[in-house]
Amino acid sequence: MSHSRFRHLTGAAFLGAVFLLSACSGPQPPSKDPIGVWTGALVTDQGSCPTDSNSTLQIGTRAISFTPGDNALVLKGERGSDKQHFHAQLDMKDAQRKPYSIVFNGYPVGNAIGGIYGSPTCRAHVVMTRPNR
Repeated sequence: MSHSRFRHLTGAAFLGAVFLLSACSGPQPPSKDPIGVWTGALVTDQGSCPTDSNSTLQIGTRAISFTPGDNALVLKGERGSDKQHFHAQLDMKDAQRKPYSIVFNGYPVGNAIGGIYGSPTCRAHVVMTRPNR
């Protein structure tokens, strides 16, 4: 009788360890599951860019949004047809009413998402990771 209890407890302990290990494993890389929030600091390549604060990329099943320097501008877009490219854009007009676009293009890079941000006054790159919880 004590042996059968021991086997039952050993099986339960094994299952508990399996669940614990699966819960402790890190999130999927963005090439497999990009859905969620990603943050990182823009690095200026040219011009004047919003580098004082992190930028945020939010990826849903279809829609994405990118907030450069976490300021008031929000670029919106959709995931690419291959689900591995992320494009967001904000169309605006300058003081002379001349149209221009602010653009973000992102892609998976290992366990991060890399991207290029561009506006008339800025060109920057960024590497974003999932924020620690």
